[in-house]
Amino acid sequence: MQRIIHFIQNLSLDITIGAVISSLFLARVINVEVSASMMIGLAIAIWLIYTFDHLRDAYKTKGRANNPRHAFHQKYFNELAGIAAAIFCLGAYNLESLPWPTIRLGFVLIIFSSLYFVYLMLAKKAISKELFAATVYVAGIATAPLSLAETVEAEWVILLLIFWILAYANLLIIPSYEVELDKSDDESSVVTRLGELRVKRLLLFLLVLCTLLIQYFGYLTNLSAAYPILILMVSTLLILVLRPQYFRKYQLYRILSDGIFFLPGIALLV
Repeated sequence: MQRIIHFIQNLSLDITIGAVISSLFLARVINVEVSASMMIGLAIAIWLIYTFDHLRDAYKTKGRANNPRHAFHQKYFNELAGIAAAIFCLGAYNLESLPWPTIRLGFVLIIFSSLYFVYLMLAKKAISKELFAATVYVAGIATAPLSLAETVEAEWVILLLIFWILAYANLLIIPSYEVELDKSDDESSVVTRLGELRVKRLLLFLLVLCTLLIQYFGYLTNLSAAYPILILMVSTLLILVLRPQYFRKYQLYRILSDGIFFLPGIALLV
C-alpha cells in the first residue's frame, strides 16, 4: 500500500485530484456548474505543470538524486516526457469542448505558467518560486468557476486568498521536511535559502492569518459546510509545522500536506 501511495505522489496524481476537488468546491461556493471537460482541462494543466517542473529538477540534479520524487523522474525521464507530450495533445483536443470565457482565462493561466518556467530558467536563485507556484495553482483551480461567474463577490476573493495561503504554506512545509535531502542533492529551496527557523516563523504567521481570514469568510457567508472544512485544512498544516517529529515516517507529511486539498470534497457530498 505504501508503494502505491508513493507512486501516486511521485506522479503528482494526488495534487492533480486535489486541484479538481478544490475547483469543484469553489464552483459550489460561487454557485456555478462546471462541466466535465473543464475539469479534464484543469487536471491536464496541473499535471503537466507539476510534471514538467519535476522533470526539470531531475534533469538538473547531478548524479543520482536522494529525493525520492527526483529519483523517480530521473529513472523514468524519457517515459514521463513521452506521456506528457501525449497528455498535452489530449489537452489541446479538449479545448474544443470548452466555452470561450474559460478558454480566454485558460490562456492567461498558460501565459502565467510560461512566465513561471522562464523565471526558473533565468533566475540564478529562484527566490520567489513558491510564491509563483502557489499563484499558478490557485489561478488554475479558479479558472473554470470564475469564467462562468457574472460578477466577482468579496467573499470569493477572500476564499481564493485563503486557498493561496494554504497552497503557499504547503509549498513551504514540504521543503521544511526535506531540507537535508535538498542539501545532499545540492538543490535550492526556500528553506535552504532562508533557514528553517525563518520559514517556520513565516508559516506560523501565514496560518494565523489564514485562520483570521476563514473567520471573516464565515462571517460573510452562510455556507456552514465550507467553514469547518477550511478550519480543518489550516489546522492540519499547523500540526505539521508544530509537531514535525510525528510525520517524517513513511512521508506522512506529504500525504497530509497535499491531502488537505481533498477535504473540500466533503462539502460536495453534503
